[in-house]
Amino acid sequence: MAKVSPARFQALLHFALALCGLCFVSCSSAPPFDAAAMVREWSAFMDRDYVLRPGDKIVVDVYPSTDLQQEAVVSPQGTVNLRRIPEPMKAAGKSIGGFRRDVQAAYGKVLQEAEVSVALAEASANTVYVTGEVRRPGPTLYAPGMTLAQAIAAVGGLDIRAKWGDVRVLRYYGSADQVRTHRVNMDAVLLDGSPDFLVLPGDVVYCQTKAIADLNDIVTLYITRMLPIQISGAAIPTNR
Repeated sequence: MAKVSPARFQALLHFALALCGLCFVSCSSAPPFDAAAMVREWSAFMDRDYVLRPGDKIVVDVYPSTDLQQEAVVSPQGTVNLRRIPEPMKAAGKSIGGFRRDVQAAYGKVLQEAEVSVALAEASANTVYVTGEVRRPGPTLYAPGMTLAQAIAAVGGLDIRAKWGDVRVLRYYGSADQVRTHRVNMDAVLLDGSPDFLVLPGDVVYCQTKAIADLNDIVTLYITRMLPIQISGAAIPTNR
């Protein structure tokens, strides 16, 4: 095979950079990250939208009684047993907020001025899907309060090819036309102490490929493999 001169290789490299620039010239916009808003959103979601299911572990606290703080697991029949409530209470299929109102009404019959709180301690089978440039792409089990850094760590962490400064979180809000993409700078989270991003069950995390890795792919796919020549220099091997 023929060898390419340094000048021609430089021209080819400039061509590759131009292709790379065209690939990145249009990028989708996404809402900026607001940590306080995410905390409010997670709390609201868990209270209003999270639907309890068999296997979920919940914590029920009844104020002012000190002996009624209790953990309960939703049974296969969809019910939970609570202290001082004679009958099992239906929980599966109800939102946390809806179930809390039911518990409030039940304890209101045996206690005066009872204030009830209900929180999810452990989800039974919810997942967050992490894909792209990570070590082990795929679903990971969701835990209440899970952050984006924790979700990525659960699949082995970001790959060396990942674009750390622009990780995308695709979130579904109940219908096909209510899907938003959140953009998170994981460099700032991990290195500069910026607040982490709270994920929700069903989120899809996409870790993009950084520009230099895309450039390498472009050079490999559209230049190196298509040229009937071998680029000289031990530092630039030819794929065969």
